[in-house]
Amino acid sequence: MAIIRAQVYGRSLVGVYLAANNSYILYPPTLLNPILKKFKTIFEEPFFSLTINNSNLLGVYTASNKYGIVVPHIIREDELNNLKSHVKETSQIGVLKTIDNAFGNLILCNDKGAIISSFLKTQRTEIEDILNVEVVIYEFADYYLPGSISLANNHGCLVHPLSTDDEIEYVSSILKVDEIDVSTVNRGIPYLSSGAIVNDRSGIFGVDCTGPEMMRITSILHL
Repeated sequence: MAIIRAQVYGRSLVGVYLAANNSYILYPPTLLNPILKKFKTIFEEPFFSLTINNSNLLGVYTASNKYGIVVPHIIREDELNNLKSHVKETSQIGVLKTIDNAFGNLILCNDKGAIISSFLKTQRTEIEDILNVEVVIYEFADYYLPGSISLANNHGCLVHPLSTDDEIEYVSSILKVDEIDVSTVNRGIPYLSSGAIVNDRSGIFGVDCTGPEMMRITSILHL
C-alpha cells in the first residue's frame, strides 16, 4: 500500500484527470513522463492512456469498478477501440447515450454497490448491468451529484460534510463498506472525488490536501 500527494497539470485536481479501480488506472496521454513514472510506483495495477472526445477529463467522464466502466457516447471510435484493447478481457465497457454525461460526478460506486443521480434514473438498469452491482438512485447532502461529493473503495467511503447521519448510514448500506465518515480534500473542498484517486490498496491525493484530511481519508479507506 502506498499514497502520495501530487499535482496534475499544475493543479491539485488529481481526480478530475485520472481514474482508478482495482483493475487498472486511466491517465491522459499528455501527462508528463516523470509524473507518470512516479504514479506507477504507487499503484500495482497497469496504467492505460485514454482521452474522451479528445478531453483529458477522465475522472469526470468515466465511472468504473473492477467489473465495468461507464463512458459517454461522445467518446470517439478510435478512443473506444483503444479502451477495448486494454480492458476488454477484464471488464465490461458500457457507452451511455445521455444528455448528462459527467459520469464520474453522477455515479458513486465500488465493487459492491453504486449510487446514481436522479439524472440517470432511466439508465439505472443499464448501469447495473455494466457495473454488475446493485444500483440505487439516491442524492444526499442536498446535492444531485453523488459521485462528486464522495470518495470510496471497498473498505470505506468519505462523503460531503453536510451529509446527515441517516444519509451516511444509507450510503454505507448500499456500498457495503465497513467505515464511512465526512471529510474534505485540498484544504476544505467538499468535492472529494476531484482531489484524489484511490483503490483498495493505494491513492494519489492533491498536493493541497492537509495532514488532517489525509489522516481521516486514509484511515477510513484503509490505505
